[in-house]
Amino acid sequence: MLSKLSEKLAGKMLRNGSISEDEQELYVYGLFMLLSSLMYLILACFLGAVLGCFFESLVFFVVFQFLRRYAGGYHAATEARCEILSALSIFACLIGIRFSKTYDFQTVLLFLSLASAVFICIFCPLDTPEKPLSKKERCYFRKITWLISALHVAAALAAFFLSWSFLFAPCCFSLILEGILLLAGAVSYTHLTLPTNSRV
Repeated sequence: MLSKLSEKLAGKMLRNGSISEDEQELYVYGLFMLLSSLMYLILACFLGAVLGCFFESLVFFVVFQFLRRYAGGYHAATEARCEILSALSIFACLIGIRFSKTYDFQTVLLFLSLASAVFICIFCPLDTPEKPLSKKERCYFRKITWLISALHVAAALAAFFLSWSFLFAPCCFSLILEGILLLAGAVSYTHLTLPTNSRV
């Protein structure tokens, strides 16, 4: 859905003379990323408002997007599957954030987020078979991921000791979700690259 809309918008820009044919593919990709981010932001804010954690949902979305951008992770094979899995992931994390305001499991959440941060720093960045990163890009993305992860951990620790629930749970769940996506991506892409006769 979003890819077709992006192609239509880029096509209209091409016909209007706003972009050249050489730029069309780049604009299609840029528009797709913009529209998808906007759609998930609206979804996160809507679910956050319904669950009574609007501000936390906004914090979660922003901090997770920065981490996901550089760390990489699992990408679904189709756009429809990607949209469904993304929506479910956001919903699950917001449910967890909402429960963290009611039930006391901050210590467990902190431990899981710290473990996820270590996992992320070891295995990042995870590119895809379709869009592999160059050696230079991998080095750059890894350094940025380390920095973002360190900021996440620092914010989570500060929020834990200062009892800032609006910041603690969103930072923790963003680290945990990214850790899960990295693990899922590593397993999925390893399976795809195995020779046919080596698969069980």
